[in-house]
Amino acid sequence: MTTAQPALDDLLREADPGLRDTELPPDGRYQREATTIRRVDAAVVETLRGGFDGRPAADFPLLVVGWGRCRVGSTAITNLFGIAGVPSYYQPVKTVARHVLTGGAGSPWHLPDGESVLFAKEMAGPYVAYECLFNPVRSLIEAGWPADRLRLLVLDREPEACLDSWMAKWEGRIGRRRVVENFVRSTANYGAMRRFAAEEGVSVTHFPYEAAKQPEVTVRLMFERLGVGDRYRSEILDDWGAAGDLNSEHALVRYPVEPDAYVVPGLHGNELAYRYKPRAISRLTEEERAVAAAPAVRERYLESVAHCCAELGIAEPLRTKLFG
Repeated sequence: MTTAQPALDDLLREADPGLRDTELPPDGRYQREATTIRRVDAAVVETLRGGFDGRPAADFPLLVVGWGRCRVGSTAITNLFGIAGVPSYYQPVKTVARHVLTGGAGSPWHLPDGESVLFAKEMAGPYVAYECLFNPVRSLIEAGWPADRLRLLVLDREPEACLDSWMAKWEGRIGRRRVVENFVRSTANYGAMRRFAAEEGVSVTHFPYEAAKQPEVTVRLMFERLGVGDRYRSEILDDWGAAGDLNSEHALVRYPVEPDAYVVPGLHGNELAYRYKPRAISRLTEEERAVAAAPAVRERYLESVAHCCAELGIAEPLRTKLFG
């Protein structure tokens, strides 16, 4: 554990504003030099602003930002919006940050013409502290996107299954200890994201992965809550065909060019439809399972569930069927 890490995590637990100016040590691969959240944010905002300059506030489309920990079904959600006819992007803000972290600058996000709604997933984690703690909504607003044209879709997943998936994908890249550390950091960021959205007047909708157990009910309610109910039709849930290969050019996800260090072949699955897939826990030690069950982690998930049920009007017995 680095000497800077206890201070960083203490600030995170205490929601201290000094967190943004705390030095983040490099790991040499995913982050080349020491930096801070504020410095990376500033570079990201400058790059994004290059794609937004000159666009009147009234001309910005409605943007649904899907955010949460990685491995919560976010790419399938992104593809789902694409199949619904909404141009859907894979981490356009975080990809700029990844270029900055590895010594580059990234490219501006040039928006398509004539579109009234866009979707972008922007996930927390997994490699370095900045990715766990960054706030894509803040960067978008500071770059010029009007807050009233943003919707935050908070994505989540039962913590043990989520951490097990993190371990399967990234143990070989960053080691078990860093997987767990960054999982916990990403979880801690849920509260900060909710607070920031409330302060800026950004509408928030929660959609844990387990809600996909009955998508014919929950997806329609989620689209309506986001203000894009006209984009929902039952056909978008089924028969994805070639578009269900989320690693391919057939998926209706607009993938950016990422730095080489961040490219992970086969990261995403092949989905025939938008459906929940249960996960057998096979990668975690008992100690790691205890981390996923700890109150600091478990309670954040239960908050997501409670918000989702309240926002979408999910009552018993459906709540129990979805979330147990």
